[in-house]
Amino acid sequence: MDENLLETGDLSLTLIWPKESDENIYTCRVYNKNGEVLMMKDVWLRVKVQQVEVESGVESVLLPWRITEDLDGVVKVEWKDKYKRIVHVYQNGSDQPGEQNQIYRNRTKMDENLLENKNLSLTLRWPKERETGIYTCRVFNREGTILMMKDFLLQVKVQQVVEVEPGVESVLLPWRIREDLDEDVRVEWRDGSHDLVHVYPNGSDHPGEKNQFYRTRTKMDENLLENKNLSLTLRWPSERDTGKYTCTVYIEGTILMMKDVQLQVKGTVQNQPEDTRTRSNPTDPLMDYQSV
Repeated sequence: MDENLLETGDLSLTLIWPKESDENIYTCRVYNKNGEVLMMKDVWLRVKVQQVEVESGVESVLLPWRITEDLDGVVKVEWKDKYKRIVHVYQNGSDQPGEQNQIYRNRTKMDENLLENKNLSLTLRWPKERETGIYTCRVFNREGTILMMKDFLLQVKVQQVVEVEPGVESVLLPWRIREDLDEDVRVEWRDGSHDLVHVYPNGSDHPGEKNQFYRTRTKMDENLLENKNLSLTLRWPSERDTGKYTCTVYIEGTILMMKDVQLQVKGTVQNQPEDTRTRSNPTDPLMDYQSV
C-alpha cells in the first residue's frame, strides 16, 4: 500500500503476480481508534487467464510465455498443474526430470537457452482431455522468492465422438495411424476411470490384464502393427459404457502417441456419474495414470 496513504488518501492495494485462484471480492475497511468502521469498499478482482485450446490426439501443445525482463540471478523455473503436481523444472542451467511427476516424464520440453532467450514456454506432448485445467509457471531467485508467475488454462477437447444405439452387437472406436511402430510397443485402451479395457503388448493380446468388466468383450486388429490400425471393437455396448476412452502407445515406458474417443450410447447422458466398476480410490487425482 501507499506508505503515505494518510496524506495522499490513497487506500489502494497492490497485489503482485495475481493468479486465477485470487479471483474474489476484496474488502477494505477503515476504523477509528474505537474500532468503529468509518468507511468500507468492496472491489471485485477478475483475473483473466490465457487460454490454450487443443484437440486430444495432437502430438504436442505449447503454453507460451515470453517475457521482457532479464533473468539474471534466476535459479529455478517451475511448472505445476491444477493438482500441484510438478510438470517441469529448470534449475541451475538445466532441466531436472527427476523432480517431475511420473505422468509428465518424457512428455515436456522447455527452451534449452530459456534465460538468454527470455522464453519460459512449455511444450507438453500428447495432451489428453483429463489434463484440461490450470497450469502455473513460477520463477524463483536464489533466496526462493517468486520473481514472476503466470497461469494458463489448457483446454483439451475430445477429438472424436462415436454414437451408437443400445443393443447393437458391437461398436468401433477408430484410430488409424500413419507412423510405423516397432514390435516392442505396448498399446493400451483405458476408460474414463482408468480401468484397463484392452492391452496389446509385444504383438499379442493379454486378456488377463483387462478389467473383468471388459473381459471377452474387446478386440483389436491381429496385425495392428502392419496395418497401422489401433481401433478397438467393443461388443454389446450398454449405457454403462458411455464415456471417454483413451488409447496410448508406449515404448519402454515412454508415451509415443495418445488419442481420446468419446463413446455415447444413445439414451444416456454424457459426463454421467461414474459407475461402480472395480477400481481403487477413483477420486484421487494421482490415480489418473499408472506406471507402465
